Amino acid sequence: MNTKERILDVSLSLFSTSGYEAVSIRDICGAVGIKESSLYYHFKNKRDILDSLMRKYEDHVSSLLDVLRSASVPNGQGFSLDWLDIYFFEQYLFDPFCNRMMRLMLIEQFHNEEIREAYERWLFVEPYQIQTSVFAMLAETGLVSEADANRMGHDFFAATTMLTFKYLLNGDLSQERKDAFRKEAHDYMALLFMKLGGNGNV
Repeated sequence: MNTKERILDVSLSLFSTSGYEAVSIRDICGAVGIKESSLYYHFKNKRDILDSLMRKYEDHVSSLLDVLRSASVPNGQGFSLDWLDIYFFEQYLFDPFCNRMMRLMLIEQFHNEEIREAYERWLFVEPYQIQTSVFAMLAETGLVSEADANRMGHDFFAATTMLTFKYLLNGDLSQERKDAFRKEAHDYMALLFMKLGGNGNV
């Protein structure tokens, strides 16, 4: 990790625990172990660091969402959560960088309108559209009705959002918490199919 990457990593750790306003350039430099002149070689100011973190986050999440949008639903043999585990859980919700960014946005939404908009988009709007679209594709295969697919997409999004706040944005991002999140998400999906008499393979 080069100096610029270390500055971003340390800044994010500080911002996501103490909040952006509470952290100074001196705090960042002390934690990285560099002089302030070294930081200003890479970034104009503290806001430039925050903007760089937001761009990095949005680029990462956008690429994942593009993959999810193109995900295909398996045939009538069952519905697998593999795509959700790989792209939505492991590379987004469980990813340390993304998790710290979500914590940062959770804090700063009350102080920064741009971050509030990003918080709403990346934690609610985009994930909701992706999850509901996948259930809509299930309806196209005939596994469930269109009405059931709409309800399942809405219910599953509500469940994963609740689990995100319960396990992933509450305390340390431990393996134990990630495992608990995944188990409850899979159990909830199985319950949805059970209620419909479906053959979900989760």
